[in-house]
Amino acid sequence: MIYVAPLDGIRAIAILAVFIFHVSPTALSGGFAGVDVFFVLSGFLITSIILHDIREGSFSLGEFYLRRIQRLLPNIFLTVLTVVALWTLLLPGQQARQTARHGLWTIFDASNIYAWRNLGGYWGNAAEWAPLTHTWSLGLEEQFYLVFPGFLLLLARFQPSRVRAWLVVATALSFGLCMYGTYTHPTATFYLLPTRFWELLFGAILAILRTPLHKEGSSPKPEFGGKTREAVGWAGFGMVIASFIFIDGGYRFPGLVSLAPTVGTALVLLSISVGQTRLSRLLSAPLMIRTGKLSYSLYLWHWPLITIGKIEADLHGMPLLVGSVGGAIVGILLSWVAYVVVEQPLRKRGPGRGWRLAKIAAGFSIVVLCCSVVRARRPAVDAGHRFDTPTFRGELYNAGRALGPEELSENSRYYDVDFPTLPLRPIDSWRTGGVLHLYGGGHPKVVVLGSSHALMYSRLVDDICREKSLSVAFLGMDCATPAFFESTVNPNFSSLEEAKEFDETRRKWLREWRPDAVLVIDRWDSIAGKAQRFDVELRSFLGEVCPLARRVIFVCQIPVVNVGNEINLREFVTRRMSAGKGLPRLDPDSNEPLRKYEVATAEAARVDFPNLRVVRADLPFYQEDGSIRYASGRRFFYADSNHLTDVGTEVVRDLFEKAIAEVPSGSLSR
Repeated sequence: MIYVAPLDGIRAIAILAVFIFHVSPTALSGGFAGVDVFFVLSGFLITSIILHDIREGSFSLGEFYLRRIQRLLPNIFLTVLTVVALWTLLLPGQQARQTARHGLWTIFDASNIYAWRNLGGYWGNAAEWAPLTHTWSLGLEEQFYLVFPGFLLLLARFQPSRVRAWLVVATALSFGLCMYGTYTHPTATFYLLPTRFWELLFGAILAILRTPLHKEGSSPKPEFGGKTREAVGWAGFGMVIASFIFIDGGYRFPGLVSLAPTVGTALVLLSISVGQTRLSRLLSAPLMIRTGKLSYSLYLWHWPLITIGKIEADLHGMPLLVGSVGGAIVGILLSWVAYVVVEQPLRKRGPGRGWRLAKIAAGFSIVVLCCSVVRARRPAVDAGHRFDTPTFRGELYNAGRALGPEELSENSRYYDVDFPTLPLRPIDSWRTGGVLHLYGGGHPKVVVLGSSHALMYSRLVDDICREKSLSVAFLGMDCATPAFFESTVNPNFSSLEEAKEFDETRRKWLREWRPDAVLVIDRWDSIAGKAQRFDVELRSFLGEVCPLARRVIFVCQIPVVNVGNEINLREFVTRRMSAGKGLPRLDPDSNEPLRKYEVATAEAARVDFPNLRVVRADLPFYQEDGSIRYASGRRFFYADSNHLTDVGTEVVRDLFEKAIAEVPSGSLSR
C-alpha cells in the first residue's frame, strides 16, 4: 500500500495526549481518549490492508498474522520482561508476583480481561499503580485482529455486496451494548471487546467507503472540494482536541461522550484520505512523523517507567509528579532504544525472515518462563517471624460484595494477612438492613456507616455491643463506598441508579430505626477536591443524620504510612530490619495536613450539631516525634498503609467503649 504520512501524524497526536495524561492527569484530563483515536485508526488501517490484498488476490490469513506477530510482539515481550525484572529487583516480592501474573495475561493477548477482573475501574487505585495497566488496549486490539480478518474475508467471499451493511449492523449492535453497559456494567464496558468493537469498526467502515472491494464494477470514491475537505478535517481535529481537554474520569466513559474522539478521528481520516489539506500538511511535519513511528514503542514503555518513578518518589517522600516526570523521561529513552534495536529489525520481511520469527518464538518462551517462575515464587513476608500473623475480620461485616480470603490474599498488600472464611450472604444485604446482630432485640440501637475503614472497626464494635446487649447494624462496604450520601458507582453497584438506591435505603433504615448511635467511619482524606469540600459534605450529612439519631459519632482517620499504596508493609519493615536495626521510622504521607484540617472541621461542627461526638482514633498511632506507631513488640497494628489489623483496633478499644457507653442496653426501641 502507498504510505500516507499524515496517518503517523494522527498517531503522534494520540500518543502525546495519552503520554501527558499519564504524567499528570490534571494537565490533560481527557488525554486517555487518545486510545479511542488509536482504535479508529487501527480499524481503518487493518481494513485498508486486508481490502488491498483481497483486491490484488494476495490476501492470506497466515501472512496477515505473521505480519502482526512481527509488528507487535517483539517489543511487548521486551517490555514485559523488563518490567518484571525491575519489579523483582526494586520492589517487595509480592508486587513482583502480581506483575508477573499480569505479564502472562499480557503476552497471551488478554490484558484487558485481567484488568477487568483484577484492577477494577480504569481510574481506580489498583489500576493507577499497576505497571501493565495500559496494555489493556493492546489486548483488546489483538483480540480484534484475531476475530475481524476472518469475519471480513467471509463477508467479501459470500456477501460482497453487503459488506458495508453488515459492518454497520455490527457497529450499531456494539455501540448499543456500549451505551447499555456504560450505565449497568461500567468496568466491563470500558475494558472488553464487545463494547469497544464499534470504535474499531468505525475505522473499518471508513476504509470500505474509501477502498472498493473489487477493482472493477465498484462505485467511485466520493470526492470533496478543497474547502469541504478543509472544513471536515478541522472539524474532526477540533473534536479530538476538545475531547482531550474537556472529558475527564467523571464522565460515563465510553458511553455517548466517546463519540467525540471517535467521530472526530473518522472525520480527520476522511479529510486526509481524499487529498492534500493544510491539516494533512501539519500532520506530515517531520517531528509528527517521527513521533508517530515511535508511538507504539512509546506507548509500551512510558507507563511502566512512570509507575516505578511514582513508587520511588512516594517511598522517598517526594511529590509524585517528580517521579512521573523522571519516569517519563527514562521511558522515552527506552522506547527509542527498543524501537531501533528490537522493533525495526524484527519486523522486516524478505531474506532471514525465518530466523527473525525463530527469535520472536524464543523471546516468547523466555518471557513465559520468567513470568511463570516469578509468579510461582512465594517469598516469606516475615521470614524471621518477628511479628504475629496479622488478622482482619472486617469482611465479615460487609453489607455489599464481600471479598473472600483467596481474592484478598492475591493482593500483594495482604499476602500475609489472615482473612476469615465468609458465610453465605447476599451481595446486597444492605437492602434488608445490612449485617444485623440483634443482641438486645428490637431495632438496632447502634448503626455503623462507612467504607472499608468502617469494616476494620466493625469487629471491635460488634464485641462491645455483644458485651452490652446492644442490637447493632453494619451498613459499611468495601471498594471505596463512602460514609456520606454520595451515590458513588463502584463494584458493589451495577449502576448509578443502584448507588442512589443504596443511599436512599440507608436513609430509610435510619428514619425507621431512630438509633441511639450512628458511627460514621471513612478514609476522609480520599475526598477529592479542595479541603473546603469536606466541610460542605460533612455538614450536609450531619444535617440529615443528626435529627434521626440520639448521637452521631465521627471517627477520625488514622495516619497513612508514607510507603505507597501497593506496598506490603510488613515486608517493607522486615527488609529494613534485616540490617540488624529495630523498627524503622515511618512517617505520615503528604495528606497529613488535610487529615488535621478534617479533624478540626469535625470538632468545629459540634457547635452547630450538639449531638455530634468526635472520636480521636488517630492519636494513639502517633509517636512523640510525629512518626507513626505501627507496631509494638510482636503486634503489628497496620494491615496496609491505611488500614488497621484486628490487633490494631484493640489499641482504641477504650475510646469506642466510651463512645458507645452512653447507649442504654436492653431490648427497648423507640
